[in-house]
Amino acid sequence: MNIRCVPLSICRIRKNCSQRGFVSIVSLVLLVILIFMGRGLLCFLQQGAENSYSLRQKMQLRLAAESMAEKQWHLLRTDNTKLQELQPDSMALLEKGKYEGMDYTVFARSRGDEVYIIATAFCRESSRDNLLEPHFMAKGVLKKVEEKYEWRGWAP
Repeated sequence: MNIRCVPLSICRIRKNCSQRGFVSIVSLVLLVILIFMGRGLLCFLQQGAENSYSLRQKMQLRLAAESMAEKQWHLLRTDNTKLQELQPDSMALLEKGKYEGMDYTVFARSRGDEVYIIATAFCRESSRDNLLEPHFMAKGVLKKVEEKYEWRGWAP
């Protein structure tokens, strides 16, 4: 008993078959497109995460610097002997330390009848931060009225 072998491929039956491998090429091209789209999405998400971290860090530095300047103003309001000892057009270190994991320094600088409280907050948490040293400087203005100093707001 002989069983006849029948060719299973349609391409072998037809003489001029030009679609051989077309489906494989189309699926390969679609796979490459999907890989590039996925990689683009990952890069977009990574950039968004870095921007979010940077914005959060800048906001923390700003709030720390402003709160240190305001804290120093409240301390100077009760005891302004440091401001009385301040020479014209000179700077004096008022305070230096750590606040919520951030280093800060607070200076007072006199210029005419105005005194600037300059607070700078630094972030040195990681090796990247040590290289770039993100910081923010807040400047508050005090004006001498009679024998007392009054808060005039934030300087640019």
